[in-house]
Amino acid sequence: MVELTTPTTLTNFEDLLNLIGGWCRYQKTLLAFFFFNCMFLAYAAYTPVLFLYTPDHFCSVDHIWNATGSQELLWHEDQVLNLLIPIEEFSGKRSKCLMYNVSVDVLSELTALEMENRTEFEKIPCSHGWYYNTTGLFTSVITDMDWVCDDAWKGPFSQSMFSIGALFGTLLFGYMADTYGRLSAWYASNIVLMVAGLATPFMSEFIGFSCMRFLQGMSYDSFFTIFYVLALECVSSDKRALIGNLALAIGMTVAGCYEPWTLYFLQNWKILNTILYAQVAVIILAPWFVFESIRWLASQGRIDEAYETILKIAKVNGMEIDPSLESQIKKILANEEEIKPEGEMQKKATLLDLMRKPNLRKNFIIMVIVFMLTYGLFDTNVRVIGNLEQSIYITFTISSFLELPADLLAILGLDWIGRRWSAFTSLLFSGIAMGVGSLMTSYPLIVMILTMFGRFFVTYALNTALNIGLEIIPTVVRGQGLAVGRLMSCLAIFCSPYIVFTGTIDKSIPYIIIAIVSFFAACMATLLPETADEELPDTLEDGEKFGKKQSFWNVPFLKNRKETQQINL
Repeated sequence: MVELTTPTTLTNFEDLLNLIGGWCRYQKTLLAFFFFNCMFLAYAAYTPVLFLYTPDHFCSVDHIWNATGSQELLWHEDQVLNLLIPIEEFSGKRSKCLMYNVSVDVLSELTALEMENRTEFEKIPCSHGWYYNTTGLFTSVITDMDWVCDDAWKGPFSQSMFSIGALFGTLLFGYMADTYGRLSAWYASNIVLMVAGLATPFMSEFIGFSCMRFLQGMSYDSFFTIFYVLALECVSSDKRALIGNLALAIGMTVAGCYEPWTLYFLQNWKILNTILYAQVAVIILAPWFVFESIRWLASQGRIDEAYETILKIAKVNGMEIDPSLESQIKKILANEEEIKPEGEMQKKATLLDLMRKPNLRKNFIIMVIVFMLTYGLFDTNVRVIGNLEQSIYITFTISSFLELPADLLAILGLDWIGRRWSAFTSLLFSGIAMGVGSLMTSYPLIVMILTMFGRFFVTYALNTALNIGLEIIPTVVRGQGLAVGRLMSCLAIFCSPYIVFTGTIDKSIPYIIIAIVSFFAACMATLLPETADEELPDTLEDGEKFGKKQSFWNVPFLKNRKETQQINL
């Protein structure tokens, strides 16, 4: 049944959303597509932890058994392993990268007493490959390409190539989002993700694999953030926290929880990779259900197209716009008292224009710092589970499942205590958990529990940072502004594999780094304005005024309670 909207006075974009339905069928359709986007985000963010997982390993001694004369050995195979592989003093386990330089002929002549004193033999790097203990595990890129010992840097480097790709992709797709529209940039980034993802299993050497990781990195976050922007620009202010966090809660939790167990049954990373990235083809359905951002069309001076999009959304939502409102609607879209002549383009704002506004510049710079550090902390926390001593299936599943309660809590917390104090408390608690974890490395179970606490709070913090970034930057430069935030976050993500890799030196180092950065980011978050229940700024002037009159102790639920008390009086 179509509901006819009655003539009314429209003053801002929020009124337009209420007119066409700020949370109706169309917005829920966006939520459904956003759910798939969040699953794709989990594939890009989480699967490297599995695909680049390094199982326990040590030098292969198969050459001993394959060599002529091996049948004359007096030792069993397990004995030969124990004899040829040194024991590390620190861990008490077999060396991963060294073996004794003993030939078959010499070995066959040694007695048990002589073999007990092996210090006289030279230790050499593994020269005949490695044996990987994949019992109950799976083949990974590491085991397929022998990226261990002297080549152990290649795994983290491939992730760094992913981050470098994200740098270029952020600039490219950010420019596309502001110049050619949110939808065009979203389609392009998803296509790059799917093609590169499907091609990755066919790369059998380092350079080819790194190139595919670079291409996947180009699309990473862009396909997610661009659609996030599009959805956020089309929902009422009281649903902004809901549409993002609900999709993240369900999409990333579902994807993250089923990935490890699917890999458990498949036992092959290449098959799983193909299954995951083939799902991106679902975007071919989008043109029939998703429209271009009204705010973006209006910011480009395409008022008539924006108005037609409003009519389409209203129709999907079961609304019918009264023709007498057309003039009011177009004036709001033009963001001025008089409508520009047909076809006349508004001057395009740039980041340089943003930086000329002192209050907006300050908010933008602080937002970028918080966004960058939070993204880097999240990525590092996700990867550090690979350093835990428990089963990768269990730790990966628990870590992924924590996305659900963290995102659901964010839906309530972001509106209740606000974005700023949500960021501060979540980053603070994450830092405390990881700081304590750095002192407990001798107790694997306690470290695992504290790591999961840190994962929970940093997930909440990331949801907060995403909302703040989208809500502080004005519509006219939102794509460019977010591109800068994502660009800086890519630099932080570039460092995360190496931060995790420091765990091979000392298990406490990654936790110490995460804790210090978390505390710093928490302090920076308190300098941001509160964005909960505030109308999104559209122009640079709106952004300059944003938050100027706010109190430092602005907490939404206290503010609302005070307003309610004043009304009752």
